[in-house]
Amino acid sequence: MTRGLQGAAGALLLIVLCGLLWGRQSPDAVIFPTASPTRLAVADFTPRAGGAAETQTALSVFNKVLFDDLKFSAFFEIPSQSFYPLRPMRVPQDVVFEDWRVPTLQVDFLVFGNLQVDVGRTVVEAYLYDVKTGEQVLGKRFTVNDSALIRRAAHQFADEVVRQLSAGASRGIGSTRISVATLKGDSKEIQIMDYDGANVRTVTANGGINKFPAWSPDNKRLAFVTKLPAVARWELWLQGLEGGHSKIPFDSSFVSSPAFSPDGSRIAFGARAAQKQAADVFVSDPSGRAIRNLTNHPSIDTSPAWSPTGGQIAFISDRSGTPQVWVMDSDGSNVQRLVTEGGHCDSPSWSPDGRYVLYSWQAPRQWKHDVYLVEAATRKIRQLTSGFGSNESPAWSPDGRHIAFQSTRTGSKQIFIMNLDGKNLKQVTAYGINESPAWSHYEE
Repeated sequence: MTRGLQGAAGALLLIVLCGLLWGRQSPDAVIFPTASPTRLAVADFTPRAGGAAETQTALSVFNKVLFDDLKFSAFFEIPSQSFYPLRPMRVPQDVVFEDWRVPTLQVDFLVFGNLQVDVGRTVVEAYLYDVKTGEQVLGKRFTVNDSALIRRAAHQFADEVVRQLSAGASRGIGSTRISVATLKGDSKEIQIMDYDGANVRTVTANGGINKFPAWSPDNKRLAFVTKLPAVARWELWLQGLEGGHSKIPFDSSFVSSPAFSPDGSRIAFGARAAQKQAADVFVSDPSGRAIRNLTNHPSIDTSPAWSPTGGQIAFISDRSGTPQVWVMDSDGSNVQRLVTEGGHCDSPSWSPDGRYVLYSWQAPRQWKHDVYLVEAATRKIRQLTSGFGSNESPAWSPDGRHIAFQSTRTGSKQIFIMNLDGKNLKQVTAYGINESPAWSHYEE
């Protein structure tokens, strides 16, 4: 009897200990609303007339980009193309809607079209139809004179489909871009690329160490910090994508993590002012006038992130002992702690709808960071990444349905993207070392 009681007590203790450990590693989950996804068939586009090599090459690019964009959008359930009817569809008259209503498909909408390359000019006709009613929802014609723009046409049509079928909940992310800091030899330069990693372009070429890129609201400029070989301190730069740069003059040995306000009128950044031991969060206008210290605290305060209304700023502070996520009004008042889990937090990023703040967290007694999300109103937390490697510097897509982050899961630091629920994980850089992704805004 005693042995049985001891066994029961031991089992109870084990359950309690497991509960404590689980509670420490997995805070209360944020429950995301779910709905039945729209079933969308994405048929391969076909040649309008003839299948010359140039046309087939263009079709291969267009079909892959369009399919990948729509799959990654997180709005659609796309049945396997192995179930699609074999009948080619170039124009609406070719569609037999009964073929798409069979039990193996039962799709709600159908994407199809044609493409033709003729003397260097590519013409794409793209359609979206409601399978149940047989009515056209979208019809677009794209004409491009450069083969490099075929990807853009696919991105644009994918975004149109997303906008229509999401009832405006998203404008799609096919045409968006991501900026990163990339190690190139002895320098680290700022690069931009399509959201899927294509069309990489170097923005800086100053031979220095450039870090922490941030997009202006109109996507025409990037703010970042730089340390040139001939300069002894870090500087805060603003550079246009088409060239030309300026810097915010500030007497500091350290500056980091710039962030434009939603209206573009202010820039927040972390910096250590002269004669001070710790960094604070500062704000100024883009010309560097009217610099103001928002935190002015003996502890380290850095990594500001604006709320979508511009009324609040999330930031990292170790004033509680370890770096945690805090939030304050944009004038520096009403400072509150947002995350209370201990460990080491970094890189907050506010969701476009204002509900959530992303951040990376190294839990107590853990060797790596993972990406977490905290609901601002309830303080509930959800873990978004796991597994091998350290996952850091999360950034939201402009529609709030995807995130980009840097990870060492493949060895070196590379950029990954995924849906907010962890699905559709994609590695979008593969060479060198790539850090600090920042997702562009929507074009107005």
